[in-house]
Amino acid sequence: MEELKSRFHDAFFMNEYGRLEAIRSERYGNQFSVILTHIDAFQDRKQVPDKKKFLDFLKEVVTTIQQVVRDCDVVGMLEDRRIITVLPHTDYFGALITIRKLTKAVTKLKMADGHAAPVIFAQATYPKDANGYGELVGVASKKISERKDSLWEKLSLKDKIFWEITASVLGKGHEGKGYSNFDIGQGQDIPRPFMDVIGDMVIKEITRVPDKRGILYIGTKSLELDRHMKKLLDSAGTTATKIFVVGEDVGGKFETKGATPIALSDHRLGEVTFTFFLNEDLAYAFLCKESWGDTFTCFQTSDPYFVDGLLAKFQKDYSLQEQL
Repeated sequence: MEELKSRFHDAFFMNEYGRLEAIRSERYGNQFSVILTHIDAFQDRKQVPDKKKFLDFLKEVVTTIQQVVRDCDVVGMLEDRRIITVLPHTDYFGALITIRKLTKAVTKLKMADGHAAPVIFAQATYPKDANGYGELVGVASKKISERKDSLWEKLSLKDKIFWEITASVLGKGHEGKGYSNFDIGQGQDIPRPFMDVIGDMVIKEITRVPDKRGILYIGTKSLELDRHMKKLLDSAGTTATKIFVVGEDVGGKFETKGATPIALSDHRLGEVTFTFFLNEDLAYAFLCKESWGDTFTCFQTSDPYFVDGLLAKFQKDYSLQEQL
């Protein structure tokens, strides 16, 4: 415990270390990331703890962060309620994976009175997001604000399972920046083949920059692909994006090398089709469920926090390898 305390630094040290890491990364052409940990204000004023209880909780958060991150990562204070972690030689996806680990660990923490303080994480990566340490911190701070305004936080979806989230977003209208609900099919302005258009757009983006890391999940009724889907996946070729097709195994041959099949026996997968795509620059999630006749109710979002959350929930709830 004393060793962990000695590895926690003040804001001055973190600022100097961050500047040096930025210089090193620029000199040697390396990537590095920062993760900002924000302990949000309590929504219910009755739950606001006294100063000692809050400081005790803050220490627990710091200790947990230090136990999760690597020995080469540097953790310290940024400002009130905010902790900064510098991760050398870490790209965008590496930072996201670290945030997933931190989120899982921190959600187990409780205040002395049993209440949990909302802890929000955001990351920024050099040189993708900014050129200097101060700019990276600014980007991460902006992402904290965006995450607080995200539908994921507003609907408190982090405590729900995948299918609860699906029902929540398909069952009501959500109109706002980065997300929307709409109907397609018979009698609607948007035709049924719109779902094929979604797949075409995502694959085109993947093949446009094939060496850019990413992850794509396509949820279908079965692993017996139709002609259009097979042609689409075949066109992907060799890319740095991991492509998975999820559906029921009906005993047929999975006739494409452009994706990895995941056989799941769950009637809900036959009722809801989906596309989840995430890379360094783009995020997109599309969910679609048959409602009545030949009409389908859909939800789409370009909110990266929502997309990453859906990916993490889907992988967790079906005991799939948690990966990005």
